[in-house]
Amino acid sequence: MNSALIYTDLDGTLLDHHTYSFDAARSTLAALKKRGIPVIPCTSKTRSETAKLMQALAFDGPMIVENGAAIWVPRDWGLSRPDNAVDDDGAWGHSFGPSRAMIRRQLAILSIEWGNRYQSLCDLSDKQVAAVTGLDLDSAARAKRRQHSETLVWLGTPADRTTFAEQVEALDMRCVEGGRFVHVLASGGKAEAVSWLNHKIRTERPDYADAISISAGDAANDVEMLEVTDLALLVRSPVSEPPKPKRQGGLVISDAMGPAGWAEGIEALIARVEEEEDRGRLLSKRHDHNAA
Repeated sequence: MNSALIYTDLDGTLLDHHTYSFDAARSTLAALKKRGIPVIPCTSKTRSETAKLMQALAFDGPMIVENGAAIWVPRDWGLSRPDNAVDDDGAWGHSFGPSRAMIRRQLAILSIEWGNRYQSLCDLSDKQVAAVTGLDLDSAARAKRRQHSETLVWLGTPADRTTFAEQVEALDMRCVEGGRFVHVLASGGKAEAVSWLNHKIRTERPDYADAISISAGDAANDVEMLEVTDLALLVRSPVSEPPKPKRQGGLVISDAMGPAGWAEGIEALIARVEEEEDRGRLLSKRHDHNAA
C-alpha cells in the first residue's frame, strides 16, 4: 500500500517564483519517488507547459491544469476513462466546463467597461509573454495554449479587480488569483479537480485505497485545494503574504520560500504520515497478540 498522494501547485511552490528552478527540492523528489509516492501537479499552467515540466521533474502520473479546469491521466495509470473524456498522446483528458472560446464570448459582455484594464495573455506575442513572466520564448508559447480558461494580465487596481470578479460571477463564471495573473474559469477549480481525481484514484487503485492526500500551494488560487485534502502545506512566497485557509488542523506553513519551503514542508508531512502508519501497525500487532 502507498502511504500518500501529493497534489502540488508549481509556480512559487515547487518552482521558484523568479527562476522556475526546483533544485532545492530535488533530493525530496527523489526520496518520494523511491517510496512510490506520486506527486501530481495542480497548476494554472497549460497542459503543454505542464507536460514539458513533468519530463524535467520525472513525473509520470496525472496532471491537473488551468487551475483545475481539466485533468489529464496516462492511459496506463489504471483509471477508468469517463464517457466525455478525450484521448490524446497516450492519455485521456476530462474537463469540468466549456472551452476557452465560450469563456471569451462571455467576457466580451464586459469588454466595453473593463477592456482597458486587462489583457488576455493569449493575445500577447510570445516576446511579450516572456517579458511578463520571465519564461523563455518556447515556454511562453506553451503558456498561451489555453483550452479551458482565460488568463488575464491585470492592468487596473486591486479594487477594480474585486469589482470585476463580482461581475464575472454574475455571468456564472469565477475569477481566481494566482501568483501573477487573474484566471477566469467557467467551472471547476483546483479543489473540485483534486477531490474528483483523489476519489477516483482511491476507489480504482487498491494500492492507494488508504493513501493520505496532501496538497501544497502558495497563492490565493490554492486555498480551496489546501482545504480539501487530509493534510496541507502552505509555502511562503517572496512576493505576497500567505493566504489564510479555513482549515482547523493538518496545515503546515513553511519557514523557507519556494522549492526549499516545499521540500521542508513535504518532508515534515510525510514523516507525520509514516509515524501514523507505524503507530497503526503497532496497534494492529497488539490487537493480534491480545486476540491470540
